[in-house]
Amino acid sequence: MLGDTVDNDLLGKIEAAIPGMSRSDVKIAKLLLASPHAFIRSSVREIASEIGISEPTVVRFCRNVGCEGFKDLKFRITQELAVLQAQRDSTLPMPERRPPAAATAASGTGDAKIAPGEAYAAHLHARAVQAIDSALAEIDFRQLELAAGMLARARRVAIYGLGGSSAIMAEEMHNRLYRLGIASVFVGESYTQRMLAATLTAEDVAMFVSSTGRPRALQDSLDIAQYYGAQSIAITDNDSRLGRDVDVCLKVGLSQSGVNEFQPNPMRYSQLFVIDLLAFKVADTLGDKARQVLRQTRASVASLHGIAPQQPIGD
Repeated sequence: MLGDTVDNDLLGKIEAAIPGMSRSDVKIAKLLLASPHAFIRSSVREIASEIGISEPTVVRFCRNVGCEGFKDLKFRITQELAVLQAQRDSTLPMPERRPPAAATAASGTGDAKIAPGEAYAAHLHARAVQAIDSALAEIDFRQLELAAGMLARARRVAIYGLGGSSAIMAEEMHNRLYRLGIASVFVGESYTQRMLAATLTAEDVAMFVSSTGRPRALQDSLDIAQYYGAQSIAITDNDSRLGRDVDVCLKVGLSQSGVNEFQPNPMRYSQLFVIDLLAFKVADTLGDKARQVLRQTRASVASLHGIAPQQPIGD
């Protein structure tokens, strides 16, 4: 039993505790340590089936290592893996410049160094994949289904976002919904946000996209919308006040430290992944209704640029 000593070295503590574990716990621990990334993408059922134990045994292991349950264990492991990656990527050194191609040819020497563009691309690609992996590990699919149902039934959806990427992602949520036949509006200015919130009813949904969940203006709009009976959804940190106060929160936490100072925050990829996942589920919930609206919207622009082969109807 690791108790409350679990911190950012949970994997190390689990490895050290193996000699005192039960036979079943040892199996789970070894599976986790062998491939933590695969572990956090798995369900309780998948893990239990893979090593031939019961699902309650997996949950009991999580508590034995100091976690509240399976979801908490995955969250802590995800955090630890992100920290370890951030430590490795805490600085992105300026790659050495390659000599001009003509100079290399003239000297008759080759140059095996990675080009600056290649180094930047590899770094950005790794952080983007990491952000999406973290979002996938943290998503609560029950909450996702609740949110999709709320949006599919809504008379109107008011979408809120402030600042940089969060406002852009909130507008993208609007972009995804209106083409499904859902009456939605995006507002990125605080005064208008408050006024719009006051027009909502119990048939409407107020939706928020926020990197931190801290802007006072968003909280004020949520309070007003809830006063008039509207339901609420947020894509944000569920430990923030905004995340706690909405009816449904789809967790997207802040990126770990270690992002290069010149690098756009990879959290955008997490937010966009959750938005696309939610839009996909809403469309699936609406079924034929969404399919018909998508066909109509596609047909409305086909005369402008023709029919593009392999272009998804939901694009």
